[in-house]
Amino acid sequence: MWAVYAGDDTKARDDSATRSEAPEAHAHVHIVAGERPGTCHAIGRAGLLVGRTGARLTPSEGVGLLLDDPWISRRHARLHSERGRWEITDLGGRNRAFVEGAPLAAGGNLALADGALIRIGDTLFVFRIGAPTDPAEADSMGFPGRAPSALAVRKRLLQLSRTSGHVLVLGETGTGKERVARALGAVGRPFVPQNCAELTREFARSELFGHLRGSFSGAIATKTGLVELAEQGVLFLDEIGELALDVQAELLRFLEDGHYRPVGATELRRSSARLVAATNVDLDAAVRGGRFRRDLLTRLRSSNLPLELPALRARREDILGWAERFFGEVTPQRCDTPWNAGAAECLLLYPWHGNLRELRGMIRGLADAGLDRALRPEQLPADLRDHRRALRGSNEAVMPAEQPGAPDLTRETIEDILRTTAGSVRATAQHFGIERRKLYRLCDRLGIDLDRFRLNAEREEQDG
Repeated sequence: MWAVYAGDDTKARDDSATRSEAPEAHAHVHIVAGERPGTCHAIGRAGLLVGRTGARLTPSEGVGLLLDDPWISRRHARLHSERGRWEITDLGGRNRAFVEGAPLAAGGNLALADGALIRIGDTLFVFRIGAPTDPAEADSMGFPGRAPSALAVRKRLLQLSRTSGHVLVLGETGTGKERVARALGAVGRPFVPQNCAELTREFARSELFGHLRGSFSGAIATKTGLVELAEQGVLFLDEIGELALDVQAELLRFLEDGHYRPVGATELRRSSARLVAATNVDLDAAVRGGRFRRDLLTRLRSSNLPLELPALRARREDILGWAERFFGEVTPQRCDTPWNAGAAECLLLYPWHGNLRELRGMIRGLADAGLDRALRPEQLPADLRDHRRALRGSNEAVMPAEQPGAPDLTRETIEDILRTTAGSVRATAQHFGIERRKLYRLCDRLGIDLDRFRLNAEREEQDG
């Protein structure tokens, strides 16, 4: 699932212009879909030319990444550094390259930001500035992945696992805060999770610290608190900003020296539980608004530096790995079919504001419908398709025909015929004199949603 670093393209090394030794890596691309997915390829000072197997490079073109992809030209595009910035330049390939979902102009170039998604033919790359990350233990510490930010999280988790002290975990909703909290626990020791948003003010102290029988109305039996249940283990408090201020004061006392007092008790008790607190809100703003105690925030920060989890969109090279993992949770048989390039592109371009939680929910919905990772773009939720279509943006994304004399197939001309055929792939392909498989690929690259034309035709029929 989490592939290893493969170095430079071995197929290009038989070319006399290709260096016999790997260049010093100033940047790299991570193939996420297409031929040899999961491999990383270094980019040195001379740059990286992406083309089709069999091309012969000149010394000025740098190292070659040559792929057996029929939709890639022999010299398709080049990634290189110019004037202190990284760029991609179109070399006249028959089919457009796409950067962040938008077509790269023929013969043009475009600046590349760290983490940019590039599609050339049916191969998708994530561009990264810097050397490839170390793939060792890519599935360790509860936070798997090859993205640099995932590696940084694992390094911090390893450091925190070797120390004591409470931990504050920050990150957007669904980034995996409970997952990393579990990674900080020891095997055989308790892990006690609690979402603070579910605790009412009246019973929050009782849940956290316990109570004695008869200590308040309804306390018909003595209750053991979460702090005691987590003794010598981890107490994970998610959404800690939702705790009432008076309960925050009780929690601060526990963080200071490990002592707490159950509701109705007169004597103090002690627990060695390690607190891992998490939130997706700005606690400094909550302090200014009077909703969070400044001394509690200071105490949480003083034990260890807060651990910040990156959003899923910041670790694109790991999205498909997580999707496979979630498929595996609900489907016992693993699909060995490679990811469809168009479906993978939709997944990688989508912002995933709900992060891992949103991705898991979508994958489970697809699995419930009997689909696996061999799915096509039109089988994905409309939000993902619409987002990619908006990024495509232009009708100028021309896909040159392979046969001499055949018509140029643009987004505009294809959509015109789809309207007249009510979205029929068969009829549209016959109109252009091409195979249906090719039309599917063209619609995929141009961001054409076939379902939209079919639904529009159904509505017109109903209205008529």
